[in-house]
Amino acid sequence: MSIESILIHGARNAGRLADVAPPGKLQAVLGDVVRVTLGVRYRGQAINGGIHVSFGYKNSWFNEDGAKQKDINISLGPDNDWKDYTFTADISIGGSTGTFDMYAKIMGVPGPDIFTPDYLDVLEVIGEPEFDNFRITDYTKV
Repeated sequence: MSIESILIHGARNAGRLADVAPPGKLQAVLGDVVRVTLGVRYRGQAINGGIHVSFGYKNSWFNEDGAKQKDINISLGPDNDWKDYTFTADISIGGSTGTFDMYAKIMGVPGPDIFTPDYLDVLEVIGEPEFDNFRITDYTKV
């Protein structure tokens, strides 16, 4: 399974979209929704399970930020040949600010959970929208 892209839907900045293919970094403000697109190839019997996507901090293990994660239900197969599947998870960005890592896993299927690689430094969360260089640029008689 791979994380194919992340897309931000600005809660405070309508119309602001930024699409980043891993391992790029995405900037968001608290309250934004980040869409993570995931891909996996599967063959086998029909199964149901779930995908867990989480932002957090990677050190000796992955420390999840409970305010930046999402679980989705999935159905796969039946497929005798390899088939590509794509899933999306919309994650509301809450909690703390800072730079976050990301991973995802397929769970609730036969055998152990299936993990993506850890994607490091993929999300920078700032507290509030920021302004810079606000000034009057001209004035004239009309």
